[in-house]
Amino acid sequence: METATETQVTHEKAGENAGNQNSSAQNAESERKLQLLCEAADEMKAHDITILDVRGQTIVADFFVICDGTSVTHIKSIGEGVQERLRERASLRAKPEGDALSFWMILDYSDVILHIFDTQTREFYDLERLWADAKVSKFQGAEGTESTPE
Repeated sequence: METATETQVTHEKAGENAGNQNSSAQNAESERKLQLLCEAADEMKAHDITILDVRGQTIVADFFVICDGTSVTHIKSIGEGVQERLRERASLRAKPEGDALSFWMILDYSDVILHIFDTQTREFYDLERLWADAKVSKFQGAEGTESTPE
């Protein structure tokens, strides 16, 4: 027969396991969304797609994806193309902020946020430095190469 303390510990462990499973499912969903978003940006010829893993550093998101376009038209095309592809492929809708004319466009997918800059604006705000404690990785495009300008 279990004591009250043993029963409490058993229930706490069950709660922790449920929380861990929930967290694992959320991480898997965030990573799936991250992959779809990066692939869509790459298809739209976004340059220098960089992923910042900010889990545990902010409650705002799990990942920031930073990329740049070559012109106002290109920035706008990246934003529209990513939104369209994520709507089609995963029924996901973004909360957009800014626009191509401001040289910084944000697509907020809750746990994954895409920042689309022109090169000069990206260098000025330098989000990679601002979030220096984040784990940084470069997205490898469809051809297995980094999405960097030529």
